[in-house]
Amino acid sequence: MTAPPVHQGPCGVLPFDPAAVAGSDVDIAASTYAMVSSSDKSYRLVLAYVANHLCHVEGHRSVDYNAGKKVSSTNYLNENDDEDAYNVLLAGIGLHKFSWKHHTLHCLRQEEGDPVGTNCDAVQKESLLLFAPKVGSEMILKTFIDELVAAAEATKKGYICISRWSTGGEYWDEGKKFKARPLASVVLPHHIKTDLLADIDDFVNDDSKAFYATHGIPYKRSYLFYGVPGAGKTSLIQALAGHYGRNVYNLQPTHPHMTDDSLQTAMEQLPKKSIVVLEDIDALFTKSRRKKVANSSLTFSGLLNALDGVGGHDGHIVILTTNFRDQLDDALIRNGRVDVHVPFCDTTPDQMADMFVTYYPHEPCERGNDFARALEAALGPNRKLCTAALQHYFVTQRRSTADGTIANVGRVAHEMDRRNNMQRLVGENK
Repeated sequence: MTAPPVHQGPCGVLPFDPAAVAGSDVDIAASTYAMVSSSDKSYRLVLAYVANHLCHVEGHRSVDYNAGKKVSSTNYLNENDDEDAYNVLLAGIGLHKFSWKHHTLHCLRQEEGDPVGTNCDAVQKESLLLFAPKVGSEMILKTFIDELVAAAEATKKGYICISRWSTGGEYWDEGKKFKARPLASVVLPHHIKTDLLADIDDFVNDDSKAFYATHGIPYKRSYLFYGVPGAGKTSLIQALAGHYGRNVYNLQPTHPHMTDDSLQTAMEQLPKKSIVVLEDIDALFTKSRRKKVANSSLTFSGLLNALDGVGGHDGHIVILTTNFRDQLDDALIRNGRVDVHVPFCDTTPDQMADMFVTYYPHEPCERGNDFARALEAALGPNRKLCTAALQHYFVTQRRSTADGTIANVGRVAHEMDRRNNMQRLVGENK
């Protein structure tokens, strides 16, 4: 990471109110300081570290309790970590004195101007300043920030963090770090899963990185996950993240405040080796490039430019998702923008059998085939089953024996008919 600019003061206009540090140990004339914007990836990491390493709080300042906002800077999860691990303190507005290694530093968190945005989307711009006690201490502050970011980005294999882009604040809002779904639990047709993993394995290989660099090709790989809802697109993304030790960065391009500039900024702020996901890409434009979201500020050319420029040489995996590939403009999914198309279909007999064996691993494979045949007979020729619905059935049967689960497959068809009837009644009452 490139640290924010480090300045020596006082020199020219200070980026903070000197009164904010008056009466503290901070000697402006004899200090080195670094300014960190709230949009910088290190911002929340610094605030979390400061809140947990306070020497004392200067004056009557505060800390913020952020329930459900896991900031992974120094601690990593183990098998026994629970929800409480995700409730963390962030240093509040004001001046804080804290320790890092053998250094005593100060952090000033401050608000900037009026809130940006409207109503619930309004975001208060903020920044923070880090102070080291001597002129010429630039490397202390830079190393402090670099180490926090490096630790946060070193995702523990099998654990992932899903972040979403804040269009109001223009930063990646980091979510909770949690144990990823095992890749083996995502049941797809054999050749589809095997081919996809082989392609990603080849991409992340060091030889491939050198090849891309030699030929001047941006080091990124793009995939289109398309097909029926509930077929495992989201589950596979999370499982891939855990398998390859990468975090997921979700973009919602249909958000009314998503602009060309905001999308470009989001792409530029991605950490190296990220998995970036653009959800429901078909909801933006028709095949004739007309907007589907009336109040959207994002343009088709802005979307293409963002996809073309994503990551440069940072090794990103880009995944576009859609339920309707036939509604996408050819320019959006041509070679170079989308390298591999991955279909997601209704559950096949092989998937039914494989999923049965996943939930009943001690049963012989032939029992999986028995289950698939029984389920196909119960569904009949007109019912199409998605993997999410089949997973729901296995959850309801978790206390049943393998024989009981096979015998009860008629419940799958019954549940599908019940849901379809409910949807029909809702439609008739509109």
